[in-house]
Amino acid sequence: MKVKTISTENFVLTKMTAADGDKYFRLSNNDNVMKFVTGHALDRQESDKMLQTFLAEYGTDTFLGRYLIEGRFSGELIGTAKLDMDGSGVEIGYRIMEEHWGKGIATEIARGLISFARQTLNAKQVIAYVNVDNAASIRVLEKAGMVNAERIEDPDEVKFKFIFSPQKSVVKKTLGPLLMLIRKLYAVKKN
Repeated sequence: MKVKTISTENFVLTKMTAADGDKYFRLSNNDNVMKFVTGHALDRQESDKMLQTFLAEYGTDTFLGRYLIEGRFSGELIGTAKLDMDGSGVEIGYRIMEEHWGKGIATEIARGLISFARQTLNAKQVIAYVNVDNAASIRVLEKAGMVNAERIEDPDEVKFKFIFSPQKSVVKKTLGPLLMLIRKLYAVKKN
């Protein structure tokens, strides 16, 4: 099976290969990017070893595994993403290069991964894990329609397990405008 790319409006996710060592090192050699992954930037040897571990996990003949995120039109390296099996569900993940933080990129990627996992992989459940101190990533997952389902205390990390909940998104989209209208009417009546 030839694995195709995953696309969002602005980005293309391409399955990583052994030839991507330089690109992966650019991402993994940053303390801030790796803070909630390894706790420190990786040197080239550590980065190459991590990449080889990822590649050995799923190979190139499946949608599961690690992806490079690049600009759809620019080809610029943006980060990496993952799709992994977690029980009967699919786990999503992403790492964005620091110069691209705060631009909504992670949210677009998370939404794209959720959609791909549900539509192409027919995932019964889409999950993500996030360190309890990673406030930015927690906000990304919430914006992508995921809800915090569980706190997990591992020996080396305390993290939250987020689960995609389309019902929350539908309720929020449906009831949000209605609640705003009720508040406005109440404010008008009060005055």
